[in-house]
Amino acid sequence: MNILLSRILKYLNGTLFLDDAYRFCVFFILHYQNFGDYSLEEVANELKTTPESILNFLKYLGFYDYQTFVETYYKHKRIRLEQIEERMENLNICTYVERIKVSNDNKEFLKKIEEVCTKIHESKRVILVGALYPMSIAVEFQTDLISFGKTVLQYHTYDKDMIFNENDYVIFTSSSGRSLEGFMYTRTNLSLQNTTSLLITQNPTYARRKLTTDTIQVPGRFDGINFNYQIMTIFDLIRVMYYQKYIEKQG
Repeated sequence: MNILLSRILKYLNGTLFLDDAYRFCVFFILHYQNFGDYSLEEVANELKTTPESILNFLKYLGFYDYQTFVETYYKHKRIRLEQIEERMENLNICTYVERIKVSNDNKEFLKKIEEVCTKIHESKRVILVGALYPMSIAVEFQTDLISFGKTVLQYHTYDKDMIFNENDYVIFTSSSGRSLEGFMYTRTNLSLQNTTSLLITQNPTYARRKLTTDTIQVPGRFDGINFNYQIMTIFDLIRVMYYQKYIEKQG
């Protein structure tokens, strides 16, 4: 089922335009837990735009009035949580680790994943940075974490309003690690010194240099195909462990 949140993310993550549609999607993610409390006029005022501009975007998504959009939001929000609960009930995360070679020490690797979950929980916002395909793999992770109440956004170079702060947890995915160094060189206004950050890479050189707060180094060397499976497994592990540690126990 293509739930509303997934459709919003599909547009937000893929668009190249910083316009009212983009800003509406960001607002929807930021206020996902209580979006239904906002009227069309209130959303328009928050975005400094017109109700007509928002309605034009909603028509693009297949909605011809704001009320139907909100009703679908409530319905799909409930359905997604039910799907997550059903899929993750009594799930053994060890099977995920064994599915693909992500570490030579599974026990230590799971400890690292648990630390990542803790830092995500303590953060106000998670920002994902990486190439197109790794970021597309992260969408399921992004959808679930937003459903759990955590803001998760992909970084876009054209969004100058997105700056990193001390409450962010920034996750970089790069098999070689070079894109991280390039990012830091070209985005001098986005310092990682005040944030908590994670690099997922195959390159031991960047793991040793400690450009980020944390590093998960997986086996392989510049093996893009295997790396895609590795980061899929890692994102799966994070969302499952996060659910079991912070959501399931609260229920």
